[in-house]
Amino acid sequence: MTRAGTGDHRLPDRDTEGITMSPRRRTSIGLAMAAAVAGLTTAVVPATAAGTSTTAAQAAPGNCPKLYFCGYSKANYQGTPWKITKCNVYYEIPDGWNSGGSWYNNQSAGTVARMYDKNKKLIYSTPPAPSGDPTGDWGPVWYVKAC
Repeated sequence: MTRAGTGDHRLPDRDTEGITMSPRRRTSIGLAMAAAVAGLTTAVVPATAAGTSTTAAQAAPGNCPKLYFCGYSKANYQGTPWKITKCNVYYEIPDGWNSGGSWYNNQSAGTVARMYDKNKKLIYSTPPAPSGDPTGDWGPVWYVKAC
């Protein structure tokens, strides 16, 4: 990606919503762009505020019902499950979920869940359902809206 008129091929420090991007996110976006240029057929999804997202090809965890967003206290959809489904509700994540974990968005196809910080500022929108992150990080997340 070249910044207009600069010849600079670095990725921007902010995404399209003006949210500062971490070096991990910029690196993942760069990898996605390189994969697109190389013509790879598998989808490469950018890293998220809570880790790296999977594509729809991965099956939903057995304990995440259809039409739900499910969070897990441990990686790979293990540990204590947390399930939410109502739209436009700020759900506070469970106590003690300060790092690690995973999530799966098993809502209606195309539905996007959103994650917020302690001030209810949007920090991440999931890829459209179905999607997931087997190695996320709940550290920066305080609230989730299922849809």
